[in-house]
Amino acid sequence: MSESRGQFGSKFGFIMAAAGSAVGLGNIWRFPYVVGQNGGGAFVFVYVLCVILIGLPLIYNEVALGRLTGRNTIGAFKETGGNKFWVFMGAVLALCVSFFVLSYYGVIAGWTIGYIVSEFTDFIHDFETFRSAPAYVIPFFGVFMVATIAIVLGGVAGGIEKASKILMPVLFLLVFLVMIRSLTLDGAMEGVKYYLTPDFSKINGGVILSALGQAFSRSR
Repeated sequence: MSESRGQFGSKFGFIMAAAGSAVGLGNIWRFPYVVGQNGGGAFVFVYVLCVILIGLPLIYNEVALGRLTGRNTIGAFKETGGNKFWVFMGAVLALCVSFFVLSYYGVIAGWTIGYIVSEFTDFIHDFETFRSAPAYVIPFFGVFMVATIAIVLGGVAGGIEKASKILMPVLFLLVFLVMIRSLTLDGAMEGVKYYLTPDFSKINGGVILSALGQAFSRSR
């Protein structure tokens, strides 16, 4: 390898960064909605199978390819002997997808920042008005993008790993608090039963495609 590339300083930092790439807002606000629309426990059963049989092997392949070549996405495909077709299909398109995902994920993250600010200022009263107002959305989108750029410029250990060590434990804590709060609401046990008890008669092509899409979505 002709160039020095950043590396993670600890296994914990790598695990947190990997978890950050797989667990995002989509797993918090989208997943419960999709579960409710696709049969509850039946969807969860199919989703877990998709993650185990498809998602995990893909993640292991990504990690192995990076460890083997020590290069970026395009360089890794070239290093392993991929021809121009596979370099384009597997690398260039993957980078394009990352760009497109960031473009809309930044807007959603901006909404999240806006609601955090609103907890202290109470300036958001109607979500539809908020999300359709550029004067609100664009500044918060900009805050998220600046924070993202700052983290990436910090490098692997000094940026991504350091941020992941702080933000991912905070996320897990917040999810735990939300879970505890949810269990105290009326009808919570009925919801848990619907979530954990699969009705296999509800599994159809639509449920399978939804589960597969959720397994691939990661940070959506």
